[in-house]
Amino acid sequence: MSKTLLGIMLLVDVAPVSAQDWRAQLKADAVVVRGGKMVYDEVGVYKINVTGYAPAQVQVKVHSEAVQGGVVSRDNFVSLTARLFSLTLTAALSESYHVPANQFLRGLDYTQLNAGIGTPDLVLNLVMTNEGMELEAVNVPPGQSTRHTMTWEQLFAK
Repeated sequence: MSKTLLGIMLLVDVAPVSAQDWRAQLKADAVVVRGGKMVYDEVGVYKINVTGYAPAQVQVKVHSEAVQGGVVSRDNFVSLTARLFSLTLTAALSESYHVPANQFLRGLDYTQLNAGIGTPDLVLNLVMTNEGMELEAVNVPPGQSTRHTMTWEQLFAK
């Protein structure tokens, strides 16, 4: 299974919308413009219930930004944010569960929040500039962070 398809499946599987608000959610902009930047912010709670493991719950905050009118179009900003968020989250959460990705994804339930509840367990920050991008994953309680910086040429090199 390709990474892109896995990312799409993750977004579909973990972003359920109640019957009452799906129209409003489809019409709402995912990206806002603040201070000359395109910004995407989301916070939610993942309930993880994988067979053979104790159930867990993780609050995740996602923040992504790019210069408005820069090298990254709005469409690519949304696409890159969704793909990198999905892949990073899947890798970060599933690393300790030694099960196939499809089994891990079946054990995942997501609830989007209007605002965070206290301190999130995991923060994903994605910053895109005209030169490249930086992806940072912060495991909040122990204060550990992992940062990957790459130029656009490196990202799209084959």
